[in-house]
Amino acid sequence: MKIFVNGQEIETKFLYLEALVADLQMPLAGLAVAVGDEVVPRQKWSSFSLKENDEVMLISATRGG
Repeated sequence: MKIFVNGQEIETKFLYLEALVADLQMPLAGLAVAVGDEVVPRQKWSSFSLKENDEVMLISATRGG
């Protein structure tokens, strides 16, 4: 299935957001995820289904200034 992650087109076999995030090996501390215009709470990642052409935005909080 084709989706977009932070603007980059990727092919993925994962149907759920939690599996995609795990596959991308993103640090979970401070990570927020939005699909389309919806911020998806972490407790819903395991049940949030991805669809063809979804736009996924991964945002990591950083410290400093």
